[in-house]
Amino acid sequence: MRIIYLLSLAAAVCFTAVTITDITHIWILPIGFVAAAVGLSLAYWLILGMFAIFYSTKKEYEKPSPLSLFLLNAAYWFVCSAARVMVRVNGAEKIPLDRRFLFVSNHLSRFDPMIESLVLRKTPMAFISKPSNFKIPIGRHFMNRSCYIAIDRESPRNAAKAISRAAELLKKDAVSIAVYPEGHRGTGYTLQDFKPGCLKAATKAGCPIVVAVISGTEKIHKNFPWRRTNVTLDIIDVIETESKEKTVDLSEHIREEMQRQLTERKKK
Repeated sequence: MRIIYLLSLAAAVCFTAVTITDITHIWILPIGFVAAAVGLSLAYWLILGMFAIFYSTKKEYEKPSPLSLFLLNAAYWFVCSAARVMVRVNGAEKIPLDRRFLFVSNHLSRFDPMIESLVLRKTPMAFISKPSNFKIPIGRHFMNRSCYIAIDRESPRNAAKAISRAAELLKKDAVSIAVYPEGHRGTGYTLQDFKPGCLKAATKAGCPIVVAVISGTEKIHKNFPWRRTNVTLDIIDVIETESKEKTVDLSEHIREEMQRQLTERKKK
């Protein structure tokens, strides 16, 4: 977003310098800046829309497109920059970038997957998400081509199918998977009950689980556009899994770790 602001300012200054003949016409500068910013933003989304045409929303892909992931993260960056989000990451060195993993985190805002995807952009990562997100114009094309998985938690059969697909993608070393064990957005520093079944994606694939907590994203909507929002992502632990491991016990352990970290974060 800063690039767009800088380009808009440069365009406005150049246009003003060429067109004004009197200092009283200086009002052209702010109007030119706004017009340039709007025009560049529209052009940016138009380009994304043109690429989206080539990505099917019905086909089930076996591996994500690097270009699709790049453009999806570019859109996330645009939105987070416009919302004036500043992210601090603790424990990034724990992330096993040489392996596929299941990423689990608490969920506070629609900004969570955007921020986490940007933080983990060095490794391909797809999110398990609710079906309504796959109706978002333009975004749904990139989500599907990036191997995002829709899960209907009201249908046990559909949920099991989604987790099996996640496990297959992990087994094939196609992409890392991110999931929110709470199933729904939380409201603060107290976690909701976990859905342990989602962890079967890791135990079936025999891949590690990266445990994280995010804080601050619930304030973005309140702060925008007047104030910047500081967001913290803590990478707590990396847990190795086994195929015979009970997901209920694993879920309890992970929830305890996450709740402990959130309690500590609340004190700061």
